[in-house]
Amino acid sequence: MSGLAYLGEYGSDSEDSVSDLEETRRNKFPVPDLSHIPVVPSDTHEDNPKLHGGRKRSFPHVRGNWPSYVYVNYPQNDILINLINKLKSIASSQGSFWVICEDLHISLSKTVILLYHWISSFNTSIQKSLSTIESFELGFSGVKVLCNEDSTRTFIVLEVDCFSQKQLHLITKEIDKVLSEFNLPLFYDKPSFHMSVLWVNGNKKKEIVKFIDKFNDLLVSELNKDLKTVLVDKISCKIGNKYFQYNLL
Repeated sequence: MSGLAYLGEYGSDSEDSVSDLEETRRNKFPVPDLSHIPVVPSDTHEDNPKLHGGRKRSFPHVRGNWPSYVYVNYPQNDILINLINKLKSIASSQGSFWVICEDLHISLSKTVILLYHWISSFNTSIQKSLSTIESFELGFSGVKVLCNEDSTRTFIVLEVDCFSQKQLHLITKEIDKVLSEFNLPLFYDKPSFHMSVLWVNGNKKKEIVKFIDKFNDLLVSELNKDLKTVLVDKISCKIGNKYFQYNLL
């Protein structure tokens, strides 16, 4: 029998029958007590730094906002990993817990926030702006110790050489043009192009900078061996969980 038929039958019963039925329902299906259950909005996201080695988000998680940045992806190889492990051994002699950076790259923009409906046009604009840039060889010239803007993390980085700096400046100028179209923050006025290879929580710059000569001697030694330049013929962009690549000439 359909639900409508049941409703029709209920409507034809006497008021006493209806009252009896409602009383039976109340006894059979008591209202549960939900007072002890916390109410959390479905779009609430709680960041837990313990899940990310103590790192904190630069931006709060907001649905519809896509953290995005443009960069040069650097290929890992045994020579580079060997150098990073040696740098880590020296830095860790002070007792700090240094971590090898997971994704080795050179940033070409700050991390900015895109709205979802901007992604397609932003991607197209970046691709067009880089279409006339020539490929180049990228190398490193020194080691530096840097802190992020809020001094919550310290990094050991490899600074790119002079020729690479010039090429990357050309690229960031083109990227900045696109960012300005979307009223997004531009890159730094005087950027220092580098690749972070190690990081540690907190501001450890004073205690690590004393090893800078050892770090640079180690880099020179590796450069004289097999740590050669790499060809940069693609620029990468990460938008939320999406990845894009743009070919250079």
